[in-house]
Amino acid sequence: MSEEKDCDLECAICFSIYNNVFRAPKLLVCGHTFCLECLARMNMKSHVAEAIQCPICRRLTIVPKEGLPKLGNDSNVLSCLPETMQRIHSIHFNRGKGQLFVKKGPGSQKKKVKNKVFASSVSQSLDVGRPLEPDNRREQRQSCWCCVHKSYVTIITVILVTLSVLISSVWVFVVH
Repeated sequence: MSEEKDCDLECAICFSIYNNVFRAPKLLVCGHTFCLECLARMNMKSHVAEAIQCPICRRLTIVPKEGLPKLGNDSNVLSCLPETMQRIHSIHFNRGKGQLFVKKGPGSQKKKVKNKVFASSVSQSLDVGRPLEPDNRREQRQSCWCCVHKSYVTIITVILVTLSVLISSVWVFVVH
């Protein structure tokens, strides 16, 4: 009887099946696994680029100095993927641009045919979101929105008061 592996082949955040490109199964220090794309999206929304907080247990994982794609892969999940997908492609994460992209190395033209077909069918870059704005720009935009909101309230109040005066004037004129 062959030993069957217990593999959860989908990310617990996006429910997408793991692969060996942007949805590579990355293992956090707490033991939970998520795809690289979801971790990159979480990192984009975080004020702290140097760590990822597990969405399940909230434990922090320090991001390697080489970047988010250098987090360890979940070898158990990788071993359950088809053989052609068990080698992770070299991915780079540019947090400033909010983009993951496949690195093209010097030997990229000499890959096996099976891997080349799969890699060529996948986009070479992926937008994962906009970087967070510095707090002062966000506050300026919010205060500006408040000013606009207050001006609308003022305009509506002036219109309602004018209509009230007009209606009461007409009512007084008709009654007398």
